[in-house]
Amino acid sequence: MAGDAAPFPYMRWAKAHLPASDPRSLGLSGLPRPPSGALDGIFEPFLEGGVDPRPVLREALAERYAMPGPDAVHLALGTAHANFVAYLAFARGGRVAVETPAYEALPCLGAAVGADVRSFRRCAENRWRIDPDALAVAVEGGVDLIVVTDLHNPSGTRLDPADLDLLVETAERHDAVVLVDEVYLDLDPLDRPSAATFHPRVVATNSITKSHGMWDLRAGWLLGHPERILEVARWDDLVCPSSPLLPAAQALAFLPQARPRLLENRARAAELTDRVDAWVRTRDDVWWTKPDAAFTGFLRLGTPERPLDGDAVAADTLTASGVTVVPGSFFQAPTWLRISYMLADDDLDAALASLGDALDRAVKA
Repeated sequence: MAGDAAPFPYMRWAKAHLPASDPRSLGLSGLPRPPSGALDGIFEPFLEGGVDPRPVLREALAERYAMPGPDAVHLALGTAHANFVAYLAFARGGRVAVETPAYEALPCLGAAVGADVRSFRRCAENRWRIDPDALAVAVEGGVDLIVVTDLHNPSGTRLDPADLDLLVETAERHDAVVLVDEVYLDLDPLDRPSAATFHPRVVATNSITKSHGMWDLRAGWLLGHPERILEVARWDDLVCPSSPLLPAAQALAFLPQARPRLLENRARAAELTDRVDAWVRTRDDVWWTKPDAAFTGFLRLGTPERPLDGDAVAADTLTASGVTVVPGSFFQAPTWLRISYMLADDDLDAALASLGDALDRAVKA
């Protein structure tokens, strides 16, 4: 019966299992909000002064991300909305090639717009580089949209410049568009430019939800060549007839604070990544590629000869200790787990200890 299966299983699970108040959760994929009172009073000039913040925000984002002008920016209600309208504009009824492991929404969106969805591998053994042979197979017979994340979700690694070259070359051959979800890019201390500046065939999505901790404001955007952005805007007329004023005002008021907060968040994320890496190195049943940036990582469980069931380990960790981790099956990798670790030191140590206990039980089973 239509509707029996959730179109986005991970989000159904996340809404049930990832309460924002749990201080030991290893599943929350966004940063905490700014301290209470930090944003008090900064929205009123836009909301009370009769100024429409939306064109001003588009200009500010174009300047921030070195785009040619506001016509290269489309506002959205978070990255999820931005990705959806990009799929509608460029992939409805067509063919989509999506990286794997992938944030589950990305293949699910293809199905939602009636596209034929194929995957290409990012290689764990090579710092999650794109497998060119797998990409070639995925686009056989044509492709309309090629989709990746940068920083890679779930591994936290950068998209290699040579891989972006490969994606654009492939898109050129097939008259396709490359979509890069950059929702974690701002956390990269290298301050890399958006992929949307690289080539007219690239569109990029982002928001202030993950890297900045403003997850409940739903302020996002797409960047790209003005002709691509116009196509997105035409389809968004159907999805979101009028972009709300409040998220635009909030995002515009927040932008002057973004840089200092990012510097703090980057430093803290790097510190905690080292802490998790030290824990991983104490175990012979866990392996990861240490993330380049951000605060999420992807853990392979067990050994290649004897892998462990990530869903079972996640369930045991939650049952035994109340600590939530994200099963790798939501990223097409059932012997892995994704962890997000922007926690207080003591809470992180306790959460990792609980995960370690569950792994010990799984190994003995």
